[in-house]
Amino acid sequence: MIRRAAEWFREGRRVDLGQLAKASGIGRATLYRWFEGREQVVGEAVWLGIAQAIERVESTEPVRDRAAFLRSFGRLAHEVRAYPPLTGFAAEEPEFAMRVLQAPGSVVQERLIAWVAAWLTDLAIPQPDGARDVTRADLAYAIVRLAESFLWSDMIIGTPPQPDTATALVALLLDGASGRDASSRGPSGREAAD
Repeated sequence: MIRRAAEWFREGRRVDLGQLAKASGIGRATLYRWFEGREQVVGEAVWLGIAQAIERVESTEPVRDRAAFLRSFGRLAHEVRAYPPLTGFAAEEPEFAMRVLQAPGSVVQERLIAWVAAWLTDLAIPQPDGARDVTRADLAYAIVRLAESFLWSDMIIGTPPQPDTATALVALLLDGASGRDASSRGPSGREAAD
């Protein structure tokens, strides 16, 4: 059923739960026993597309290090923001789209936080003694919220989306959380030449 919802979403078709239940050969009551409502179903459909984008961006990274995370994060930010079904959905149903993408506990937000947290675990950031007692969960949440603010800034405050700025700010957060001296890095987040 979620695959059908994802297919409809990719086609730009509104995911109506009554029509989805009928097309899936189940009653609406059964659908509502399985899912909390349209927000969760659409979130699952959106997540399928984002998960595929994550697979693509990570497939080009043979090593899981800081640079690979920042490249993956940046490419994912661009892919998500340029994904026509998602941008169309956000334009047609802006309030609902923002709930699906950004509401606390939403499918999309929770899974993006988990993705970032997995990278942070691999990178051992922050270290166990922490950076000002910030946990990985806190840092992962902050990174995702920061990304949401810059990727959907057109819908939030009317400014153009800024995926590159989001990536640069994530690099600064990683520097602070790992105790690195950000002044030794160039604007791209790479080590400056000696």
